[in-house]
Amino acid sequence: MLAALSLVCLFWVIPATTSPPDSPLDLAPSFIPMVSVSVVLVLSVVLALTALRQRQEDASLDDEFGADATGMGRREFVNLGFWTLAAAGAWVVMRYVGFEPAMTLFLVAVLTYLGLRNFRLVAVIAIATPIVLAQFVWYVFEIQVPGFWR
Repeated sequence: MLAALSLVCLFWVIPATTSPPDSPLDLAPSFIPMVSVSVVLVLSVVLALTALRQRQEDASLDDEFGADATGMGRREFVNLGFWTLAAAGAWVVMRYVGFEPAMTLFLVAVLTYLGLRNFRLVAVIAIATPIVLAQFVWYVFEIQVPGFWR
């Protein structure tokens, strides 16, 4: 599945949504996405081949987890649902209020869900991280993150 999605990105999504370079000496805007998706493609193929090879060699229980390696259950689906809703919510909220406020809310929700109960630490992480990331992206890549004030 991951390999198929990588191929779709490599041959359709990235070429269709990126522009050509501004000059012959510039890197194409599609360069970094193509490299990262190519890495995902290679790793997914290696993972699939490894899984197929191990399935044929050893059908016993997992060495590390033993009988606890039971796959997806109700708890895992609830966890997956939370992360999916949190990511989708952060994406939607970011469109209206900007990167810093959306990521602050996202980090508060996620850190609280993960069990971090030191609320001063949650506040410092949730406020400082989006600001530092926005500044980093601006000064390193000269890209402004979304914001309603920009």
